[in-house]
Amino acid sequence: MSESIAHQPHAEVLTGPDAEQELSGMGLAVAPLSRACVEGLRTAVNQHSSFEPNIALGFSIWAKIVGSLRALLDERGWRSHDIANAPRSVNPDGTMAIAAIGGDENTACASSDPSNARARRKGSTFDAEVKNNGEGSSAPGFTQPCLDLGLDLGDLDDDGTRFNGLRTWMLLYFWDRGADELRLELSLPIACEDGVVTRWETRIILPAQDLSTDDDLRSNDDVPSPPAQDVDFEIIAIS
Repeated sequence: MSESIAHQPHAEVLTGPDAEQELSGMGLAVAPLSRACVEGLRTAVNQHSSFEPNIALGFSIWAKIVGSLRALLDERGWRSHDIANAPRSVNPDGTMAIAAIGGDENTACASSDPSNARARRKGSTFDAEVKNNGEGSSAPGFTQPCLDLGLDLGDLDDDGTRFNGLRTWMLLYFWDRGADELRLELSLPIACEDGVVTRWETRIILPAQDLSTDDDLRSNDDVPSPPAQDVDFEIIAIS
C-alpha cells in the first residue's frame, strides 16, 4: 500500500515564468490551455438544464473541457486517442500525453498537494499510465512498486503506432464557485492508490482564471454546483 500523500516528498512546483518556460518546451502555452478549459466550462454550463439529474453537470463539464482541450491540441498536431474509453491527446513524437481530469480544492495551490477528484477507481488504463510515469521518474527518494496490470501502453494505439516511453500528464481543473475562479495545473503523477494520485513529480501551475466578470460563469444560484465526485457505474456481466 502506498504511503499517504501527506508523507511523500513534495513535487517540483513551477509557477510564473518558470511554468511558461516549461510549457513552451512542450509546445504549449498558458493562454490557450486556460482559454480551452474556460470555454469547455462555459459550454457545459450554458447547455445545462435544471431538469437534468444533479450529476449531469459534473460529467458535462469534464466532457466539454476534454473536447475543447483536444480540439486545441489537434490544431497543434497532437492526436486524439481513446484507450479503453480514456480520452487522451498525444504529442506528435509520441512521448507525451495529456488527460483532463477534475481536481480537488488543492488544485493549483503551490503550498498544498492536490489530488484528482476522489471517486471511483479510475481503472487499469489510469493505473498503467501512472505506473509508466513512475518507472521513468527521477524524483528523489522515489521507488515505484512493481505491479502487473496486464496492460502494455506500447500496444494501445489504434493506428499501429507504439508509444514506448510515453509519459501521461494530467490537466487538473477545479471550479471554485465561492471565489469565482477556475484553477488549473498540468502535472505529472508518478504514484497512485485505488485510482487516486498519491505523488506528483512535477506540477506546472497556471494562473487562476477570474470568472467574476463572466455572466455565464460567475456565482449564480440557478446553476448547481457540480458534485465533488464522479458518478460510479457498476458493470456486471450477465451469463
